[in-house]
Amino acid sequence: MKISRRSFLKAATAIGASLAWVGPARGSRVHWHERRDLYPQGVASGDPDPHSVILWTRRPFAQGTRQLLTVEVAEDQAFRRVIAHAKTPVSSAEDWTARVLIGGLKPAHTYWYRFTDADGNGSRVGRTITAPSPDDPRTVNFAFVSCQDINEGKLNAYRRMIYEDERAPEAEKLGFVLHLGDFIYEVVQYPDEVKTRYDRTIYEVARFTEGHKVGNFHIPLTLDGYRAVYKGYLADPDLQDARARWPFVCIWDNHEFSWMGWQSIVKAGSFERPGQTIKVWANQAWFEYLPSRVTRSGKVLERFDPPAVKDVPIKEFDGDGLGVEPNNIIAINSLIAYRVLRYGQHLDLIITDQHSYRGPDPFSDPSLGKLGGEEFIGMSPEPLMQILDGGRAFNGGNPPPEIQFNDAHVPNPNRNAPPQTILGKEQKPGSRKSSRARRRRGRSGATHKARWMSAPIRRTCPRVSPRSPGPQTRSPSWAVLIMARRTPNAPRSTTSCATRRSRASASCRATGTPSGPDTRPRNFRPASSIRSA
Repeated sequence: MKISRRSFLKAATAIGASLAWVGPARGSRVHWHERRDLYPQGVASGDPDPHSVILWTRRPFAQGTRQLLTVEVAEDQAFRRVIAHAKTPVSSAEDWTARVLIGGLKPAHTYWYRFTDADGNGSRVGRTITAPSPDDPRTVNFAFVSCQDINEGKLNAYRRMIYEDERAPEAEKLGFVLHLGDFIYEVVQYPDEVKTRYDRTIYEVARFTEGHKVGNFHIPLTLDGYRAVYKGYLADPDLQDARARWPFVCIWDNHEFSWMGWQSIVKAGSFERPGQTIKVWANQAWFEYLPSRVTRSGKVLERFDPPAVKDVPIKEFDGDGLGVEPNNIIAINSLIAYRVLRYGQHLDLIITDQHSYRGPDPFSDPSLGKLGGEEFIGMSPEPLMQILDGGRAFNGGNPPPEIQFNDAHVPNPNRNAPPQTILGKEQKPGSRKSSRARRRRGRSGATHKARWMSAPIRRTCPRVSPRSPGPQTRSPSWAVLIMARRTPNAPRSTTSCATRRSRASASCRATGTPSGPDTRPRNFRPASSIRSA
């Protein structure tokens, strides 16, 4: 089903993007000459659907507060068949970033795009791919990544992905990259202060004029601080090339806001403070640098339009663990990132937000450090986790007054706390928004309902050791549970995922192959769970 121009305009307004509509193909009339140095963070595209995609770049100017760029979209790399051409503003208020929603495109189609300023100085040429139509039976190929840290390493996994994709058969080429969070690490080490961590060389990322220091880690507390980290990461050539080759679908993990933070509370080691303004700034920087179909609280087209909030202590929480302090609610809702994207006949991507609605770390009370000895580091037994997780609802509303491990006993710090939550009420089944999304997915009939999240699925839960000097080295923080929808006479579905040798990246395929009738009584069954090797 093609999108109408009215719906397209509403979509562009909701996600804060300029808009352009496809027209007849013609040769480029722009006097473009490439000047990558003037577009230092490259180009990108994000969240494609069958008929539209968001295009992005950053073109800083030394003078003025607002300038215009020209964006072109073509069916060929030489731009002899330009099908969309529009003006898009960049401004100092948005850190000179541009977001353009291009509509009227063909499903499962490759396009090329570029940006040009008034003097003909052009960005590099980017490539993007629209999503297949909902009835397209072909295999969906994509890669997923997470936890990229250029402060302590390089992003060569992207280079390997590009190398393999360039040599892959057409039917096995990637359609998009799914980024499951920690696009940046806001905790930054300065190489002139520390040369290595473990055996890793420390590389320059950014410097903060205003921030806080915990151990060897500097953390941003301003909008400019978060923007500086994104610019530092996007200076990486492998990441730039990957973003120019494929559309990305992104969700945040913890480090896009705060290492140990939750809702709008900033926490890094022993440092903890209300952070409603910081949450809004972190959301604004994410919005400015990662083109996505996310919902802002602001109504101004082409801008984030941050709400006014104050840093106020959050003291009261509702039955779902959400802090009811008004500034907390406003800060969280300044950017809503959970969403559903459809890819062909076989895949619904259910993107969830694991940090904006969650409760505190169940091990955050200092008294829990008294449990166990030297052998009790980083992990906890499941029965203890269940007590802390259940809070005042544990055991039918009768939680134990104290908890123990071996011979140690401490009062139960969560005895009167609400039960732990990761998704919060808004994303849980039964909420109004969740029900609407579920009805849409039900009508879609996709073979796989894939819920992607930035936190791993596991029965034993990690905690941060009090003796830790910084963020713990851990397995990549992503997980997926794929549900295969099966009905009589439906195609048998398969999902495969190959974890690459490079850190925290994998490629997946979702497909269907003909089979006989399925006479089993249940229409829904778990297809697979995928974790990093």
